[in-house]
Amino acid sequence: MMIEFQVFIILHVVALVYYIKGLLTPRLFKVAMTFVLTVGLALCFAVVAILAALVASSPTKGWSGRSLSLLDPTYASKYIPIIASVSEHQPPTWPSYFMAINVLAFLVPAGIISCFLPLSDASSFLVLYLVTSVYFSGVMVRLMLVLAPAVCILSGIALSEAFNVLTRSMKFQRPISDDTLPTAGDSTPGSSSTATITTSTKNANIKKEKMGTISKERSSKKSRKETELVGSSPVRPEKEEKLCVLPSEASAMGILFLIMLCGLYVIHCVWAAAEAYSAPSIVLTSRSHDGLHVYDDFRESYAWLRHNTEVDDKVASWWDYGYQTTAMANRTVIVDNNTWNNTHIATVGTAMSSPEKGAWEIFNSLDVKYVLVVFGGLIGYPSDDINKFLWMVRIGGGEFPHIKEQDYLVCQCKEVTMLMYHNHGFS
Repeated sequence: MMIEFQVFIILHVVALVYYIKGLLTPRLFKVAMTFVLTVGLALCFAVVAILAALVASSPTKGWSGRSLSLLDPTYASKYIPIIASVSEHQPPTWPSYFMAINVLAFLVPAGIISCFLPLSDASSFLVLYLVTSVYFSGVMVRLMLVLAPAVCILSGIALSEAFNVLTRSMKFQRPISDDTLPTAGDSTPGSSSTATITTSTKNANIKKEKMGTISKERSSKKSRKETELVGSSPVRPEKEEKLCVLPSEASAMGILFLIMLCGLYVIHCVWAAAEAYSAPSIVLTSRSHDGLHVYDDFRESYAWLRHNTEVDDKVASWWDYGYQTTAMANRTVIVDNNTWNNTHIATVGTAMSSPEKGAWEIFNSLDVKYVLVVFGGLIGYPSDDINKFLWMVRIGGGEFPHIKEQDYLVCQCKEVTMLMYHNHGFS
């Protein structure tokens, strides 16, 4: 939207310049343009100098935390744990690559080779696009979206070249059906009439050749040279095409294999979209030997908060559940997915990491009436709050130095609020 607005402004500036040019004499217009350009360049240099001073005074030199994480994958885990705690900012695994691109992983190398035969500006751009997108997707799993277009384009190039070679091979291997001419010794019935038809056809062809010779003689020297050039040009392409000809049986099998490969990839994409990318995070499902199991605990918890608490009650939870609590339980939360203040999230993390007395003081200062904790130990849910507890410690320790990760790794932290709430009623 910003780029379109800038183009809109530039068009109006150009129109204004042409309008002023029509009002002034050429000499006055030249003086006015010199003055405007001088003042404009001076202002641009001043703005650039101010921006450079602001960037130089910034500890990160004007780069955001996510941008620095792309350049240095260890930056977020060292200095900004809240960015590293997001699952979308984690590096992807090899199975996630295969889950996303599937069989295209085997077609991309062929597409890269095709880009170098021959190498052009467009193919160079595609190769550079692929290399950079592979690097960035290896830093953050969410940037697989950047890798997907490059993979699709190069895979399409590979498939196009493969289909081109295979179909061309079948075309050159196609048998030619020519009518055989009868010999002089044939004594079959009707051979005389066949010979007569053949003779008349030959006479007609001779007449046509004579007429063509006369028309060629009447043509100019320039047309003769063009005819000679055109007639002598297809020698080299025929040799090049013969180098790419494969047996017709192998070509047919290759075409069928590529069609089956494309069909399997379409099936995989439909399955992945239905099972992996369209599953709601409120209702969980799992499959076992005795069928499909549906876990509706999230929705039931939010329904309980909605029907058993007051409208103005505040709920404290980790930021992952902020939007869901606000939308489904209609209750105010302390932090949610759009909380930009790192201190707020660190305060909740400190409360979860503190003993019960210290946590009560923090929650009481925030006017919190209820604390929401997710426990998945009974059904083996891997994304519960115990799995996120160390991130609560790291983010809280970033703002409050008395919270240290080492203290939670070497001691029996039975009095920690998160562990007490998490293991309540479960042994």
